Amino acid sequence: MAHNTIKVAVAGVGNLTSALIQAIEYYREGHEDELMHPRLAGFVISDIEVVAAFDIDSRKVGHDLSEAVFAAPNNKVQVVNVPKRGVIVKMGPVLDGISEYTEDVIDVSDEEPVNLAEELEQSGAELLVLNTPSGSQKANNAYVKAALEAGIGLINSTPSQVVRDNKVVREFSAKGLPILGDDLQSQAGGTVFHKGVLEVLHEQGIKVKDTYQLDVSGGLEGLTTLDYDRRTLKRSTKENSIKRSLPYETNVAAGTTDYLDFLGSRRIGHYWIKGKGFLGHQVKIDITMQTDDGSNGAAALVDAIRACKVALARGIAGPVKTVCAHLFKAPPSYLSRTDAIEGFDEFISGERQS
Repeated sequence: MAHNTIKVAVAGVGNLTSALIQAIEYYREGHEDELMHPRLAGFVISDIEVVAAFDIDSRKVGHDLSEAVFAAPNNKVQVVNVPKRGVIVKMGPVLDGISEYTEDVIDVSDEEPVNLAEELEQSGAELLVLNTPSGSQKANNAYVKAALEAGIGLINSTPSQVVRDNKVVREFSAKGLPILGDDLQSQAGGTVFHKGVLEVLHEQGIKVKDTYQLDVSGGLEGLTTLDYDRRTLKRSTKENSIKRSLPYETNVAAGTTDYLDFLGSRRIGHYWIKGKGFLGHQVKIDITMQTDDGSNGAAALVDAIRACKVALARGIAGPVKTVCAHLFKAPPSYLSRTDAIEGFDEFISGERQS
């Protein structure tokens, strides 16, 4: 095993995990000119090794991870060949992992759920990444408990309340383990883009009155969030994150409005902003952006994984506040976009510890 290897377990083998697995191989071949952080605190993306994976779909459970990431209902485009690694996807807990809109899409395996903590310990994983569907709070609670029992760090990519749960934070802190979350913020995703535009307008003296960010997607996550409760959870994290980018109250609406299977893993977002400028002049912005959900999320996830490894190596316990504020929509404490970037860079360089 290479000295710099980062051993990771993933819960949920969907499009985000598919993009992560493909990224490990893709950047093993080079392409560093595409990256903001080709080397992060000494770690490159190909240092990441996924050693365990959990899902509930029969087309993934029992199969090698290299095959499972391309199995239906995943629709992330294959951009690189993924060799077999001998990592077999294990059956995780179903609990609330299926919504009313995905029960006809997910083919639940007949396998019995495994003992998560034992599997994590046997795999040698150093940290667990939650890539489960939005709204899977009970399932995520089971994974959080298993990570604590196994004594490993945790990254929560989902909107579920994990890093904002004081009890969970106390338990990870007591064990000397780092925890990152909640709700991963994509590289060029709707939330970070929307926040950036609003911050620039504020800096230039434009008072924003109303704004919305609505999108359609073809990934399973888009279908999952058609469920009212799950959509409400997802929208609340997005809207709260966007509202915090301005120092005053404004009307914000944000979220997925529909699922279109022919889009595949693409997401098309529409952004509308109305504000008032000098002499009461009205400013209106109307923008459409198209991205790939899996790739967009994985770009942030590879930085979160490497940052979590840095925290482990430094013996940092509990939430790493600057990393959470930079890479997640619902961190335990908020920083402005520019302060979060600066804080993240300082953490990686060792200038600050959290």
